[in-house]
Amino acid sequence: MAYFTAVLAESDDGYRALDIDVRDAADLDDLVDMMRNAGDAEGEAVAVVEHEDEWFAIVRVTVEDDVKVFLSDVHAVAESPFAELFVDYLDSRPDEYETEDGVPDAEPELDEDAEVEDADEDEVEMLDFDADAEWGGDADIFEDQGVASGELLEQTKTHASDPARVVAHIGETVGFADQLEATR
Repeated sequence: MAYFTAVLAESDDGYRALDIDVRDAADLDDLVDMMRNAGDAEGEAVAVVEHEDEWFAIVRVTVEDDVKVFLSDVHAVAESPFAELFVDYLDSRPDEYETEDGVPDAEPELDEDAEVEDADEDEVEMLDFDADAEWGGDADIFEDQGVASGELLEQTKTHASDPARVVAHIGETVGFADQLEATR
Protein backbone atom coordinates (compact mmCIF):
# COMPACT_ATOMS: atom_id res chain seq x y z
CA MET A 1 0.00 0.00 0.00
CA ALA A 2 1.23 3.43 -0.88
CA TYR A 3 1.53 6.64 1.07
CA PHE A 4 0.44 10.00 -0.27
CA THR A 5 1.63 13.30 1.18
CA ALA A 6 0.98 16.89 0.23
CA VAL A 7 1.44 20.32 1.77
CA LEU A 8 -0.79 23.20 0.69
CA ALA A 9 -0.67 26.85 1.64
CA GLU A 10 -3.37 29.46 1.43
CA SER A 11 -2.64 32.60 -0.57
CA ASP A 12 -4.64 35.44 -2.09
CA ASP A 13 -5.58 33.17 -5.00
CA GLY A 14 -6.64 30.22 -2.84
CA TYR A 15 -4.57 27.21 -1.88
CA ARG A 16 -1.43 26.17 -3.75
CA ALA A 17 0.79 23.12 -3.45
CA LEU A 18 4.13 23.62 -1.73
CA ASP A 19 7.32 21.84 -2.69
CA ILE A 20 7.72 20.16 0.69
CA ASP A 21 8.19 16.45 1.30
CA VAL A 22 6.59 15.50 4.60
CA ARG A 23 9.03 12.59 4.84
CA ASP A 24 11.90 15.10 5.25
CA ALA A 25 10.52 16.29 8.60
CA ALA A 26 12.19 14.77 11.65
CA ASP A 27 9.22 15.51 13.89
CA LEU A 28 6.03 17.57 13.98
CA ASP A 29 7.84 20.77 15.01
CA ASP A 30 10.14 20.37 12.02
CA LEU A 31 7.16 19.89 9.67
CA VAL A 32 5.37 22.92 11.10
CA ASP A 33 8.51 25.04 10.64
CA MET A 34 8.79 23.85 7.03
CA MET A 35 5.12 24.74 6.45
CA ARG A 36 5.51 28.20 7.99
CA ASN A 37 8.67 29.02 6.05
CA ALA A 38 7.36 27.86 2.67
CA GLY A 39 3.84 29.23 2.99
CA ASP A 40 2.40 32.71 2.84
CA ALA A 41 2.61 34.53 6.18
CA GLU A 42 -0.92 35.81 5.62
CA GLY A 43 -2.52 32.40 5.08
CA GLU A 44 -2.89 28.95 6.50
CA ALA A 45 -1.00 25.80 5.64
CA VAL A 46 -2.28 22.22 5.56
CA ALA A 47 -0.31 18.97 5.38
CA VAL A 48 -2.02 15.72 4.40
CA VAL A 49 -0.69 12.21 4.88
CA GLU A 50 -2.72 9.23 3.65
CA HIS A 51 -2.07 5.54 3.77
CA GLU A 52 -4.10 3.93 1.04
CA ASP A 53 -7.27 2.24 2.36
CA GLU A 54 -6.20 2.58 5.98
CA TRP A 55 -5.73 6.01 7.59
CA PHE A 56 -5.08 9.72 7.13
CA ALA A 57 -3.54 12.57 9.08
CA ILE A 58 -4.01 16.29 8.64
CA VAL A 59 -1.85 19.02 10.13
CA ARG A 60 -3.20 22.57 10.05
CA VAL A 61 -1.22 25.72 10.85
CA THR A 62 -3.70 28.57 11.24
CA VAL A 63 -3.21 32.27 10.54
CA GLU A 64 -2.97 32.75 14.31
CA ASP A 65 -0.08 30.22 14.24
CA ASP A 66 -2.05 27.53 16.08
CA VAL A 67 -1.19 23.95 15.17
CA LYS A 68 -3.96 21.36 14.99
CA VAL A 69 -3.56 17.69 14.13
CA PHE A 70 -6.14 15.01 13.35
CA LEU A 71 -5.35 11.30 12.98
CA SER A 72 -8.06 8.97 11.71
CA ASP A 73 -6.52 5.86 13.33
CA VAL A 74 -3.82 6.24 15.99
CA HIS A 75 -3.06 2.51 16.04
CA ALA A 76 -2.34 2.40 12.29
CA VAL A 77 -0.27 5.60 12.45
CA ALA A 78 1.77 4.12 15.30
CA GLU A 79 2.74 1.22 13.02
CA SER A 80 3.67 3.50 10.11
CA PRO A 81 6.87 5.28 9.08
CA PHE A 82 5.15 8.51 10.21
CA ALA A 83 4.83 7.43 13.86
CA GLU A 84 7.68 9.69 14.99
CA LEU A 85 6.05 12.66 13.29
CA PHE A 86 2.82 12.21 15.28
CA VAL A 87 4.21 10.67 18.46
CA ASP A 88 2.61 13.33 20.69
CA TYR A 89 -0.85 12.43 19.33
CA LEU A 90 -0.66 8.64 19.38
CA ASP A 91 -1.93 8.33 22.92
CA SER A 92 -4.74 10.90 22.63
CA ARG A 93 -8.08 9.27 23.17
CA PRO A 94 -11.47 10.37 21.85
CA ASP A 95 -12.97 10.28 25.35
CA GLU A 96 -10.64 13.13 26.35
CA TYR A 97 -12.62 15.46 24.10
CA GLU A 98 -15.94 17.00 24.76
CA THR A 99 -18.90 17.05 22.47
CA GLU A 100 -20.34 20.30 21.15
CA ASP A 101 -22.64 20.59 24.20
CA GLY A 102 -19.64 20.53 26.57
CA VAL A 103 -20.42 17.11 28.02
CA PRO A 104 -17.70 14.48 27.66
CA ASP A 105 -18.47 11.64 25.27
CA ALA A 106 -19.64 8.56 27.11
CA GLU A 107 -20.49 5.02 26.24
CA PRO A 108 -24.24 4.47 25.90
CA GLU A 109 -25.83 2.78 28.87
CA LEU A 110 -27.26 -0.66 28.26
CA ASP A 111 -30.89 -1.23 29.06
CA GLU A 112 -30.86 -4.37 31.21
CA ASP A 113 -34.59 -4.88 30.65
CA ALA A 114 -34.27 -4.89 26.88
CA GLU A 115 -34.77 -8.24 25.19
CA VAL A 116 -31.87 -9.62 23.23
CA GLU A 117 -32.94 -11.17 19.94
CA ASP A 118 -31.28 -14.37 18.83
CA ALA A 119 -29.47 -14.05 15.53
CA ASP A 120 -30.57 -16.35 12.73
CA GLU A 121 -28.33 -19.38 12.51
CA ASP A 122 -28.10 -18.91 8.74
CA GLU A 123 -27.03 -15.28 9.03
CA VAL A 124 -23.32 -14.73 8.37
CA GLU A 125 -21.64 -12.19 10.64
CA MET A 126 -19.61 -9.63 8.73
CA LEU A 127 -16.12 -8.91 9.99
CA ASP A 128 -15.37 -5.28 10.84
CA PHE A 129 -11.69 -4.77 10.15
CA ASP A 130 -11.81 -1.17 11.38
CA ALA A 131 -13.48 -1.99 14.70
CA ASP A 132 -10.39 -1.02 16.66
CA ALA A 133 -9.74 2.20 14.73
CA GLU A 134 -9.43 5.06 17.17
CA TRP A 135 -9.00 8.66 16.12
CA GLY A 136 -6.69 11.08 17.87
CA GLY A 137 -5.81 14.75 17.99
CA ASP A 138 -8.15 17.66 17.28
CA ALA A 139 -11.54 16.64 15.87
CA ASP A 140 -12.36 20.36 15.68
CA ILE A 141 -9.42 20.95 13.30
CA PHE A 142 -11.66 22.67 10.70
CA GLU A 143 -14.66 23.57 12.88
CA ASP A 144 -14.23 27.28 12.03
CA GLN A 145 -14.08 26.40 8.31
CA GLY A 146 -17.40 24.52 8.23
CA VAL A 147 -16.37 20.94 9.12
CA ALA A 148 -17.95 20.22 12.51
CA SER A 149 -16.09 17.78 14.73
CA GLY A 150 -19.08 15.43 14.79
CA GLU A 151 -19.23 15.46 11.00
CA LEU A 152 -15.50 14.72 10.73
CA LEU A 153 -15.76 11.83 13.17
CA GLU A 154 -18.82 10.42 11.39
CA GLN A 155 -17.08 10.68 7.99
CA THR A 156 -13.96 9.04 9.45
CA LYS A 157 -15.99 6.16 10.86
CA THR A 158 -18.23 5.71 7.82
CA HIS A 159 -15.39 5.81 5.29
CA ALA A 160 -12.62 4.21 7.35
CA SER A 161 -11.41 2.15 4.39
CA ASP A 162 -11.39 5.17 2.04
CA PRO A 163 -9.38 7.94 3.72
CA ALA A 164 -9.01 9.87 0.46
CA ARG A 165 -12.79 10.30 0.37
CA VAL A 166 -12.82 11.90 3.83
CA VAL A 167 -9.89 14.18 2.96
CA ALA A 168 -11.62 15.16 -0.30
CA HIS A 169 -14.78 16.03 1.65
CA ILE A 170 -12.76 18.24 4.00
CA GLY A 171 -10.98 19.81 1.03
CA GLU A 172 -14.29 20.59 -0.71
CA THR A 173 -15.60 22.33 2.39
CA VAL A 174 -12.41 24.21 3.26
CA GLY A 175 -11.38 25.04 -0.32
CA PHE A 176 -8.28 23.01 -1.12
CA ALA A 177 -9.80 19.98 -2.90
CA ASP A 178 -8.78 20.96 -6.45
CA GLN A 179 -5.18 21.71 -5.49
CA LEU A 180 -4.94 18.52 -3.44
CA GLU A 181 -6.30 16.45 -6.34
CA ALA A 182 -3.79 18.08 -8.69
CA THR A 183 -0.92 16.82 -6.49
CA ARG A 184 -2.07 13.18 -6.62
